[in-house]
Amino acid sequence: MASRSVRVDCWKCANVMKDVLLPFSRYEECSQCKADLHVCYACRHYDPAAADACREDRAEFVLDKDRANFCDYFLPGKNAFRRKNEGDSRAAEQQLAELFGEELPQTKPGESASSESDQALAELKRLFGDED
Repeated sequence: MASRSVRVDCWKCANVMKDVLLPFSRYEECSQCKADLHVCYACRHYDPAAADACREDRAEFVLDKDRANFCDYFLPGKNAFRRKNEGDSRAAEQQLAELFGEELPQTKPGESASSESDQALAELKRLFGDED
C-alpha cells in the first residue's frame, strides 16, 4: 500500500498535524500533548451511538477507546476533537453538593475551574483561615 500525506487533528487537544503519512503505526503520538493517535476516538468509524461505539461491523471490540490499539479498520476521522460539555457535569456536581449541604466554588462565565492543586490549596486556606 502506498503512503499518502494527510492532515490529522488530535482527538485530545485539537492540535493540527499536517503532512502525517498514512497508514501510521499504533505508536504515533500527537506532537503537542503526546496522546496516542491510533485510538477509537480519532477514528472515522467511531460513533458513541453505535454498537461497541464503532460503525465498522467487522472490527473487534476495543475496551479502552482512548488508548492505542491494533484495529485494522482504523481511518483518521475528520474533526476527531470533541469539546466536552462542561455544563452537564457542572450541574451534576452542583446537585451532589446540594445533597450533602456543600457549596461549589463559583467560576465566572468563560472562566475555567482552576487546577486540582489550586483547588486543594484554596480549600486548605479556607479550612485553616490562612489569609495572605
